[in-house]
Amino acid sequence: MTKMHRGKKAAASLMAGILLCQMFVFGVSKTSADAREVAKKMSFEVVGEGIVTVTDTAERTQEITSGSVIEVPKGMCVRVQAESPKETDIAVHVLDKDGNYELEDVSEVQGKCFWRDVTAMELEKKVVVTFGKEDKKIRAVRTGQTRGNYNKPEAGDVFTGNCVITAVDGGNGHTVHSVTIGGFTGILAGVTATGGCADHTAAAPYVGQEYTYRYTVTGVNKVTGEVMGNLYCTSVTGSTDGVTKDSGGRLIGYQRISGSALIYRNYSGYAKLKKGKTQTMLTNGNPQYSLEDACYGIYKDRSATNEAATFTTDKEGNSNTVELEEGTYYVKEKKAPKGYRLDETVYPVTVVSGQTVSVNVKDVPVYSDMELILEKIDQEYKAGKSHGAGSLEGAEFTVCYYAGIYDQATLPKTPDRTWVLKSKKEKDSYESRLNKDYQISGDDFYYAEDGKIPVLPLGTISIEETKAPEGYSLDGAYIESVEGKTEGTYYLTKIIQDGNLAKIQGGNTYKIADRIFRGDIEFQKKDEETQESMAGIPFRITSVTTGESHMIMTDANGYFSSASNYVKHSENTNTGQAESGIWFGLNSGGEMSEVNDDNGAFPYDTYKMEELRCGQNVDKALYKGTFKISRDNYILDLGTIMNPDLVISTVAKDEETGTHYSNADESVTVIDTVTYTGLKKGKEYVMKGILMDHKTGEPVLDSKGKKIFGLQKFIPKTAKGSVEVEFNFDGNTLAGKNITVFEECYLDEELIAVHKDIEDVSQMIHFPELKTSVKDDQTGIHIIKSEKDMQITDTVEYHNLKKGKKYKITGILMDKDTGKAVKDANGEKITSSVEFVAEDTDGSVDVKFNFDGTNLGGKILVAFEKLYYGEKLYGTHADLEDEEQTMYVPEVETVALNKETETHHALADGTVELLDTVKYRNLLPGRNYTLHGMIVEKETGNSVSEERTLEFVPEKSEGSVELGFEISADELCGKTIVVYEEIKADGKSIAEHKDPEAKEQSIYFPEIGTKALDKNSKTQEGEAKEKQKIIDQITYKNLLPDETYVLKGVLMDKETGKELLDENGKRVTAGISFVPENEEGTIEMTFELDARRLAGKSVVVFERLYDEEEHLIAKEEDIENADQTVLYRKQEIPKNTIVEKPGHNSKEVRKSPKTGDENRMDLWLVMLCVCGIAVVTEIVIYKRRNR
Repeated sequence: MTKMHRGKKAAASLMAGILLCQMFVFGVSKTSADAREVAKKMSFEVVGEGIVTVTDTAERTQEITSGSVIEVPKGMCVRVQAESPKETDIAVHVLDKDGNYELEDVSEVQGKCFWRDVTAMELEKKVVVTFGKEDKKIRAVRTGQTRGNYNKPEAGDVFTGNCVITAVDGGNGHTVHSVTIGGFTGILAGVTATGGCADHTAAAPYVGQEYTYRYTVTGVNKVTGEVMGNLYCTSVTGSTDGVTKDSGGRLIGYQRISGSALIYRNYSGYAKLKKGKTQTMLTNGNPQYSLEDACYGIYKDRSATNEAATFTTDKEGNSNTVELEEGTYYVKEKKAPKGYRLDETVYPVTVVSGQTVSVNVKDVPVYSDMELILEKIDQEYKAGKSHGAGSLEGAEFTVCYYAGIYDQATLPKTPDRTWVLKSKKEKDSYESRLNKDYQISGDDFYYAEDGKIPVLPLGTISIEETKAPEGYSLDGAYIESVEGKTEGTYYLTKIIQDGNLAKIQGGNTYKIADRIFRGDIEFQKKDEETQESMAGIPFRITSVTTGESHMIMTDANGYFSSASNYVKHSENTNTGQAESGIWFGLNSGGEMSEVNDDNGAFPYDTYKMEELRCGQNVDKALYKGTFKISRDNYILDLGTIMNPDLVISTVAKDEETGTHYSNADESVTVIDTVTYTGLKKGKEYVMKGILMDHKTGEPVLDSKGKKIFGLQKFIPKTAKGSVEVEFNFDGNTLAGKNITVFEECYLDEELIAVHKDIEDVSQMIHFPELKTSVKDDQTGIHIIKSEKDMQITDTVEYHNLKKGKKYKITGILMDKDTGKAVKDANGEKITSSVEFVAEDTDGSVDVKFNFDGTNLGGKILVAFEKLYYGEKLYGTHADLEDEEQTMYVPEVETVALNKETETHHALADGTVELLDTVKYRNLLPGRNYTLHGMIVEKETGNSVSEERTLEFVPEKSEGSVELGFEISADELCGKTIVVYEEIKADGKSIAEHKDPEAKEQSIYFPEIGTKALDKNSKTQEGEAKEKQKIIDQITYKNLLPDETYVLKGVLMDKETGKELLDENGKRVTAGISFVPENEEGTIEMTFELDARRLAGKSVVVFERLYDEEEHLIAKEEDIENADQTVLYRKQEIPKNTIVEKPGHNSKEVRKSPKTGDENRMDLWLVMLCVCGIAVVTEIVIYKRRNR
């Protein structure tokens, strides 16, 4: 037997002794009925070498290792036994579940084996068994608890005192179930607690017994005020030590008590404040903003007057934690941190016992939301008004922002943000503002809460004009702020805090003034021919931009200079004399700037200078020119100005033909080559021409009634040369006319030369004219019949040609409806041409068209003609609406119908009336025409009627007339007839419709035949039985495929020649609807009848054919026709059969069954077998029941 087994046997003996006091299940020390208590967890830790087991009274043993956890019902115990293979120190500790505090006295022995009972109570426990020497540090921590705060105990605090046993459930030789403890002193005063025995083999406690206690706080809920702790009580006298045992293995002394106690305390709460940032884009990295040293008061009243404590923030925005009694408080900022606005909001906060509440606040940074405005002004006007062509728009400014307060000496090299702005024209000023509308490059702006308006955080900004606007100089510029004027283009200022606001020290509006470029001119005036100076010549100089205009005059030497060192600007300013000064300074508002002799006379601008007429320059070309002042303090030398003589001449030609002849069509281009002499090279001239009617001398008007001009701007490279003036116009209305080109030459809108000679042939263009008239060579009118050999003659008149020259006219026939060329039956265009020599300027020539026009019925043909001289087009006549050019090709269509049925079918019986509706097209209204009609047989072409005629006069080119016919149809069964129509004018055929295949012109006479057979015999004889069928095979001829037809049949009694009636007095009929695929075919129809009464009689099938609208169109009703007849034979009566009259039941007399009879012996046999089996089964059941 192993030591472990011996230990288990000893434990079993000991546990047997315990049964005197209590009954066990595993971990249960109550009756089985009470064993349902809630289980508590008990964990274990084994330190050192040894074996630990846990045993219950049922001798169930479980080996325990470190980490083992068991569940023990509350109030019950287990025996923990420790065995070591050698003599050693063995200790058993009962700790709180986390192993931090000793809940009960330690049990310690020297030996190989030791056991101890551990009771499960309210609190979960951890049992630590150590073999060998314990770690003194660990034990010191566990047993080193000290007395805590009586009013506000914390977990781990230990409190002691005295108590008394007030009740014992059990004892006196019975099981102790529970112990009630009272009379506490110390922290548990007034508490009544319940516990259980911790040493189950020791003597039971008794009522009135005095104990000491150790109360170890294991948990505190500061919110509810609950303080939970382990209670361990030791008898004042005779207490067991948990180790010493008697000879029977029982502990000596009174049991110690293990339990728990719950007390209540009121705990304070805590509060702290967290200050966050808003608009961090403004504050991050900026030393002018800090969350440190914000001070908030904590008040007991909403009005924030009764202060209980204060919060002070660190640089992270975290405050100190303040302990407060439970209740509601009010927090308000007393001092804002650096760079932030003071928060006037009162924040209510509720402090709860044992909890820390956090007050979250955010401060708003101080920033400048006053928009930064940079106003651009002109130095001379001291306002936003520019000179000349100069503009205050487009100036560029660089604004730099530095996060911090600096002066010029301490300013960092690199700004935090940079913005490049430009000035723009506003209503009455030129401005640049710190927003996207003005930004041309740089960083993003700073924005406030709404993200719409740029703002400036606290810090430093510099403003610098880095690019002057057009026509202005940065030299001498200045910036004006509320602090005064600063010379130059650079300004530094700060954005500082002023309470809850921020302000820009220099203000938010700055005027930045630039100086306009100013310059001067000089020139010498001479006569071009004599090269002599021309004194006293007046000129007018005008600003192109403002319109400001002043006179100047050359001096005695023909010289002029506007420079102040020649004649001061302030000397008789702008009086227009040779000794007068000149000054331009008018702005857009009509204000004049002050004359300054230190600057040029002309602001940045383009100026027009024109020579004025005077006695010295009569018959000379006056000078007109421009100059531009674009440089500051510069004298522009205009050189020598001279006066040339002017002469121009012209030659006009058509661009297409290169001659003086042009085609009068919708797009005409005339090029007039103008030769000039005496023009100034480098100057821009305008040559303006107009077309004149040679006959009337008035301007030519185009198709829209407007005059026809040509204009060409040019800059001559030499004084002599030529320029082309182009005229583009619609010349449709000019056929037969002559036009002359007039030209005028302008310099700076002044007329300087003309050439206007209405008889000048070099300036003249001639437009030939064509007129045509077509006719049919047969009819002599504008109507022609569509046939194989057609001939049309087009007589072409020409006007305005050059006599004796050879020309060519080409013609083509056009479709009036489509506007495209007509094609003949061979698919070829119909064209013709003729060459001739013009015997005079006016004349005529015939153009003949010969073609196959069998495909042109219903077309309207229009003859288009073109006139050529060589390869050059001189004239056209192409007017789709010109009746003289138009030839009509009539077309006729007919629709012939059976007048009675209004269909194309007719019954071949008796007289049939037909009505032919003739539609015509392209007849000339108001003329007499004759319609000729005739009916022919389609297959033979033979006439079946006399010719009918009808005279008529159409009111319109399109219409219809009707022509009636009466014919005998008796011989037309199975045949088709066709109506032929022809229209004549003056006895000459102009249109016809004679197509034997035309369905609309045709009348069809169908034909049917029948073959009747008995269905059973497939012959024309049948049996006179009850249910019989006759199959009638109908052949048809001359039907129209894909149309619907109806066949109806009836049976006839051949003997009487009357319709056959059944026993109910009804006719025996059949019918079928069908759509033939071909004009000939066969179809079957079935008749059902009771033939018992027809023995020895014959029936004949009569058939009728109808169209879809129930019109009779064919029939087969011949009572003597053998093919339509079926005979019913008399029936033989079989032996042994009684046949009664129809309508009565027949009876069969049967003798013995024979092969094939319906008597089924096999069925009778099967039924007999089934009955036998049923009888046998019943007998068996009966016997079994009666055994």
